[in-house]
Amino acid sequence: MVTLSKQGKLINLSRYKRRWDLRLSGLSEEEGEDVRNKVISICQKTAPGCKEKLPDIIDTVHRLGRVTGSARPREVIIQFSMRHYRDMIWKAAKQSSFLKTHNLRFKEDFSP
Repeated sequence: MVTLSKQGKLINLSRYKRRWDLRLSGLSEEEGEDVRNKVISICQKTAPGCKEKLPDIIDTVHRLGRVTGSARPREVIIQFSMRHYRDMIWKAAKQSSFLKTHNLRFKEDFSP
């Protein structure tokens, strides 16, 4: 029988939790922005089939890291309450012309 160390268990828990997340890169930053509404709008344009449900399904949205004043915007992490819809967005994003024209990109959220 193989037992995991405490660190191994934490890594597994982190990996499992991140399965509900996506990262969005390329979204410009503005002071006082409502990043959640921006993300919901982008997801609705990426996967219009679930447009009405997205405000309820997208749970937590926030920027990663500290404000640096860099020209490059910080990534946004998006946590979904239902994995099914997260997967729908992920699949739709691969062929989305909207994302390509706006230089936006979804990525999976992997543990370090």
